[in-house]
Amino acid sequence: MAIIRFIICSAPFRIWQVTSRLRVALPTLILALLTGACANLVRVRDESIPRLLEPLAVSDLKELTDQLKGLTDMQALRATRGLIQFIDAESKDKYRTADMQLVLQRPDRIRVIVQYPITGTKIADMVSESNRFRVAVFATGYQRFLIGTNDGDYSRWRQKLGSEGRSAFVSARPFHFTQALLMRPLRIGEPRFAYGLEEAFAEEADTRQGAKKGARILRSFYVVSELELPTKEGAAASVRRRFWFDRTYKSLFARQQIFDEKGILTTEVHYSNFEKLSEESPLLWPAVILVSRPHEGYSARLTFSTGRFEINPSNLSPQAFVLENSESLPVTDLDSPLTP
Repeated sequence: MAIIRFIICSAPFRIWQVTSRLRVALPTLILALLTGACANLVRVRDESIPRLLEPLAVSDLKELTDQLKGLTDMQALRATRGLIQFIDAESKDKYRTADMQLVLQRPDRIRVIVQYPITGTKIADMVSESNRFRVAVFATGYQRFLIGTNDGDYSRWRQKLGSEGRSAFVSARPFHFTQALLMRPLRIGEPRFAYGLEEAFAEEADTRQGAKKGARILRSFYVVSELELPTKEGAAASVRRRFWFDRTYKSLFARQQIFDEKGILTTEVHYSNFEKLSEESPLLWPAVILVSRPHEGYSARLTFSTGRFEINPSNLSPQAFVLENSESLPVTDLDSPLTP
């Protein structure tokens, strides 16, 4: 009887004990569940979040600008056969890749001949020298022999042209390629120019092997800015050029940006696929150069190949830079007041 009485009397105590434990354990369990749920809500893996691409090279201003000497010191260039592809942003057309012959000579001579592959039929022929250009357009709906000034503003004339006339071939000017290939020397040490160094980032798709779909990366660049200092007190300095060096590729030169006196970006040039293209020169040269003219609405990709590329050839003839209207194309003098 005493044992039965003990069990009966102790039962409420055990029930209270179990209830107390539940009171402590239940909130703890609920908190653990909520914590896990919140963690899933807060931490969601997103491959589109850009990750900084490493390792990064470390360079100084001199090391970076020394890379430009191949482009700034070169006196002449001849490519007897290369490739060129025009991209027309206005019409969203991409022209087929054509053959190209190109010759340049300092200070500002250039000739570019664009031809159909295999047949060699001319598509366009253009020259520039002493701030004047001539462009013969053969193979578009707007066949013309254009004459003009390199620093002339012909945007209104372009706007008046029909859809066929507003093509990349009509907008292209030979001096656009001169700026990309015969780069103006740096003016380090001159009192009117200053050079600054900074870091910049560019977000892009991760195209590396094994990268997950939608993955993004953040690429680091050294940027050297060329500033022209004002001549008048209180005036602002002008950014004339910017040179970009990819820190993920041993600070290799990658891009040039050219600005006008008002700070407008006129030309952007991307350089890639550096190779030894000339047997006579030890220089590594960009085998692919993309020249973009955003305000003219076109780009051109130039591709050079080994064995058809000469740096500083000694036998350039002055006639190589002479373009006559031998096909009797209609002439348009863009500087004439009669030009619509």
